[in-house]
Amino acid sequence: MAATVSVSKGVFVFKNGAKAASKKSRTKDKRTQSLYCDSLWYKTYKSLWESIETQIQELNNAMFSNILCSLVNFLKNCYKDTVSEIPAAALLTGINMPDHSVQFKTLKKEIKRSITPHVVTLSGEDCHSLKYLVEIMVNQLVKSEQLIDEDSDSDTRQIKKSQCSFTLLQAWYEELYQPPGTANSPKKQKTKHNKNIIVVIIPDFENFAPKVLQDFIQIASSYLNVLPFVFVFGVATSLNAVHRSLPCYVSSRINIQVFHSTPSTVYLNNILENILFSRQCPFHLGGKVFNLFTDIFLFYDLSVSGFIQNFKYAMLEHFCYGNVMALCQRKHIKQIISDFSHDDLENARRLMSFRKLVESESPEARIALLTDDNYFRNVLLREVRKIVAYLPNLHLFLRCLHVLVGDLPKAPLGKQVRELYACAVSRNITKSQEYKECFQLLAFQSRDELCNKVKRITDLIVNNSEGLEVGRVITDRLNRFLDNLHNLDQEEDENEVAQEGISELMGRLQLREKLLQMSKQNKPMNKYEKIRSGLLNFLSEQFEIYLQEPTDFHFHEIFFFNDISVQTHIIGSHRAAIHTALNDPHVYLQCPCCEIATDSVILPSMPDISIVYKLHLECGKMINLYDWLQSFLSIVDPQETEDNPKVSPQLQARFTQAVAELEYLGFIKSSKRKTDHVARLTWGG
Repeated sequence: MAATVSVSKGVFVFKNGAKAASKKSRTKDKRTQSLYCDSLWYKTYKSLWESIETQIQELNNAMFSNILCSLVNFLKNCYKDTVSEIPAAALLTGINMPDHSVQFKTLKKEIKRSITPHVVTLSGEDCHSLKYLVEIMVNQLVKSEQLIDEDSDSDTRQIKKSQCSFTLLQAWYEELYQPPGTANSPKKQKTKHNKNIIVVIIPDFENFAPKVLQDFIQIASSYLNVLPFVFVFGVATSLNAVHRSLPCYVSSRINIQVFHSTPSTVYLNNILENILFSRQCPFHLGGKVFNLFTDIFLFYDLSVSGFIQNFKYAMLEHFCYGNVMALCQRKHIKQIISDFSHDDLENARRLMSFRKLVESESPEARIALLTDDNYFRNVLLREVRKIVAYLPNLHLFLRCLHVLVGDLPKAPLGKQVRELYACAVSRNITKSQEYKECFQLLAFQSRDELCNKVKRITDLIVNNSEGLEVGRVITDRLNRFLDNLHNLDQEEDENEVAQEGISELMGRLQLREKLLQMSKQNKPMNKYEKIRSGLLNFLSEQFEIYLQEPTDFHFHEIFFFNDISVQTHIIGSHRAAIHTALNDPHVYLQCPCCEIATDSVILPSMPDISIVYKLHLECGKMINLYDWLQSFLSIVDPQETEDNPKVSPQLQARFTQAVAELEYLGFIKSSKRKTDHVARLTWGG
């Protein structure tokens, strides 16, 4: 029979040496490809975000390295001497719970790499009882060892959950580290001195039931001579939480050493000042959006990872405006503008700041801006380069201003750089009342304090000006002021004070009257006051030049995102969404059978929970379940209530399930005040 002849119909394939793509690679290509992957704005967004993400990861590693080094040293040395108590490390992590997972994953990875392979992580939500805790711990320890030995010839036994106990764990550990010559596998012939410790990490200490922890610590301490346990507690609040959960007879069985991690506020400041407020990040948040994100961070969750995700969302929202946002970078601006199509240029003309540019030009220039694309390209290039030159100076002089005013009494402009940034991008900071108040306070600074601040400002400009002529001019001028302050003779000040007639024998009332009289006199300034006044005037002039408001620049929307409408996407209105879904399910289901003209209409085709919810809105504080059921039946099946006084079990089950779901959502609760009643927990209709 020929090669292509068959009794049944079929398809015959002749291979030509080409290999079909694997299923894994096909699915991976589909995931990685994006609808906008060829768009200019998406390429810019992707490259910028990857750069920011890499810098954040490097900063995380650098910040966690200190605490990781201390913890690792503690774990290495905890069993060097004979111990009678279980070594325990209490890591005070702070209440920024979403950031803990990354920190403890890094810790677990480092412990496995440098100390011991026996590491287990226990979560409070999975360990409701001691039985579950022991099962999870033994499973993780034994399975991790089986994964290490899976390439060897040793037999791996499947362990049932019912078999997991401390006795099994002891047998497994002794078999793993039995003396040389007694084991069949050469891989398991390890001496007693090579025994690895067993590290139990509890990231959410406050989430654990105190009784479960107490029993677990007591049992583990009784096995201390055969199982070298070490505990790592992640404490979010304070060390008092450990003392409250563990009474004296339990805490006496562990030896706790406290470690402090970096506070989330310091962590956020480092990310902002070193990454998001640097030359490498041309994308900036406007004042409204930045204040929104910082308020969410400070008053809601203290999560740095949440702040970063909000920043990423704002960044994506900014770039998806169009290809004109691809100009949000420092290099290749001219090439990008030359590649713009007519539609891209029209998108640039739709920016709000373009109107100010048109209104400031002559009639001939206005016509050219609106009709001539080549002329508009040159203007756009000129204005974008102005902003690119402005951004590094903005961050540099914000830091210089922070050096001057950060430690002033009551901190009129704030104590952090982020507070100065929020003020600078929202308005002209040099014309604000807080700015004037700060310079009034600086007029009373002593010479030593002023010299230290000027020296720090000079170092900042030298390290961040990148050899620019402007930076050299400013530093030369500041160095001259410093030299004049250092060369000032202190004896002149003392003589001038003595000439004022202030005697050491004066009483408090006389001294007060004399000082009040001196303050009203327009006395001439001494040498130090003249130098200080000239220095402050010079610094104020530089701040007025380089700390301009971003809205003063045309096309500032390319670099600053200030659309406060992102608030509706970042902060969800959960109760409003649930009410809309239950009151009008057509909004989400989009089915014609649930479409209603007014909110008061109740259709039998609606879901049961929607019918029950709309009926409960008509009730008062207490709801009679029987009346509620009858109302439900009159809508779902009116004939059931008229012909048959007995309720159908199916309909009663549907009503009961809907009421249980409503109670789970928090709209009602069972009540003991009246029989067959439930209490309503919400206000109004």
